[in-house]
Amino acid sequence: MILIDTNVFIDFLRNYSPAIDFFQSLNPENVLFSAVTEAELVAGKANDENDKREKLLHFLHIWNKIPMTNPVASLAGDIVRQCGLEIPDAIIAATAVLNRADLITHNVRDFKRVPGLKVRTPY
Repeated sequence: MILIDTNVFIDFLRNYSPAIDFFQSLNPENVLFSAVTEAELVAGKANDENDKREKLLHFLHIWNKIPMTNPVASLAGDIVRQCGLEIPDAIIAATAVLNRADLITHNVRDFKRVPGLKVRTPY
């Protein structure tokens, strides 16, 4: 299982060719993303345009969204305190750890501080 970080989705939405190839290579059954990623993506100014917002939500629907749960919140709080990550990143990290998924991100340096989290770049 893999959990994809927000920055990789942003690359896809910006039509970055390696990101498009990466997503096309995936089996949706093995792909997770955090509910916080959806919030971060929807917050983008591009979503002021309904067609772009609909495209985003349709694309996210392909993958498996993991909701914010009490165990995720608790572990995320520990990660913030112990590793110094910002809350959204800590929620993403906690979601990956609790789902035994590798985190796919461009932000390897910060996430490497989280014990038990496997981190790798997408391309």
